[in-house]
Amino acid sequence: MNENKRQKIIRAAIGQIAEFHYSKVTIDGIVKSAEIPKGSFYQYFENKDDLYTYLFTDFGDRKLDLFESLKLKITELDFKQYMIEYIKELKMLEFSNDQITHLKKEFLNECPQHIKKEILKIEMPKSLKAFKEVIEAYVDKGEFRKDLDAKIASYVMVMSISNLEHYDLGESEDIIAALMGIIDFLVESMS
Repeated sequence: MNENKRQKIIRAAIGQIAEFHYSKVTIDGIVKSAEIPKGSFYQYFENKDDLYTYLFTDFGDRKLDLFESLKLKITELDFKQYMIEYIKELKMLEFSNDQITHLKKEFLNECPQHIKKEILKIEMPKSLKAFKEVIEAYVDKGEFRKDLDAKIASYVMVMSISNLEHYDLGESEDIIAALMGIIDFLVESMS
């Protein structure tokens, strides 16, 4: 398969997503924007849903790569510092590219539920595993209790963070302050 052609499809799709609602994005529009024959699209993706799943899981993999790269700092950072560092790196990734920001907005606001469920079915186990490994490292480091169930702790942490858009913010509260409050609460309960 031609990687250059696949990247053209991906760039065109992201451009279409940035411009149109999910229901208005078409394979015809993507291939026209990519300047490739329609048949070429199907060499890489089954349909629009498959392409969306790929785009969002690719972004999820980039977030996990950030999380994994920070594991090297576990010895020098406490857990809260680790999470703050992760959030800073994640925000830099998200804001470094308007298309990524739009993909995140698309996922939260426009992505059909059946695709969102499919993406979460792929991404959630990866996130849970990564958080579990980090929490276990902090248990080994002595920051968290030895009897802490890392699987449950990772589930609570991942669900809290991934569902933050549902948190009811007060008038003067911002999302980062809310996230820090949640992390403080969870760290205290795990210590």
